[in-house]
Amino acid sequence: MDPRFATLADLVIDVAREIRIRGAVAGPGVPLNQTQSQVMRYVHAHPGCKASEIADRTGVKRANVSAAITELRDLGYLVSRRDEHDGRVVRIEATPQAVDTLDRLRASWSALLAGAWGEDVSDLDPVISRLEGLLGGLGRP
Repeated sequence: MDPRFATLADLVIDVAREIRIRGAVAGPGVPLNQTQSQVMRYVHAHPGCKASEIADRTGVKRANVSAAITELRDLGYLVSRRDEHDGRVVRIEATPQAVDTLDRLRASWSALLAGAWGEDVSDLDPVISRLEGLLGGLGRP
């Protein structure tokens, strides 16, 4: 195996940690833990999803997804509604408060990365494309 993949993994983990630490924004509630963040980001991108779908797509255990949904609902970030066509199905959506918080977080992350990247963004699209490919190859949407 090519040892550069270990270096790449270390770098991706370290960059993600720095984004999380330095890209925080003030907002209501308490800072979200990693599971809550994964669930929140998935629901934001897939409104009306089901808990089982979140677990399948994020790789988070179903029990942890359920706990995170409850916690996020208590914080005012999520709402759960019965499906109008099948009352057995519960659909999960982000609240306006959650959308606002995520939009501010993404703006903060963007500014953080733009400042670190520098002015020459000519290689940004290939990096994004490659990281999307890696994420897909790891089995995540």
